[in-house]
Amino acid sequence: MKSVTINGHKHIFLKLNWIDIVGASTLEGDVDFQRMKCANITTEAYLYDTFELDGREFVRTFASYSLDDDFGYGDRNCYPIEVFDKRSQKAIRDALRLMK
Repeated sequence: MKSVTINGHKHIFLKLNWIDIVGASTLEGDVDFQRMKCANITTEAYLYDTFELDGREFVRTFASYSLDDDFGYGDRNCYPIEVFDKRSQKAIRDALRLMK
């Protein structure tokens, strides 16, 4: 399994599938409106961590990084875990166990 260690912390690389909101501000009729659906997105990134806030679980990822003395994380995202499909949620939980 691909991983990177940054500042002493191991991060697992994952390919995650999730549902994204789709919006449009133009006027459309019924036919076009009924064609509208959420987008199925694939994200390839390293898992940073998960955390809980107000009873909800969130996932943080990053896709780029620097290992220089002033290390850092780039292309960062934070998602509510429920947007991920069941397979991706399992992959996140498995990766968390490997990262500990």
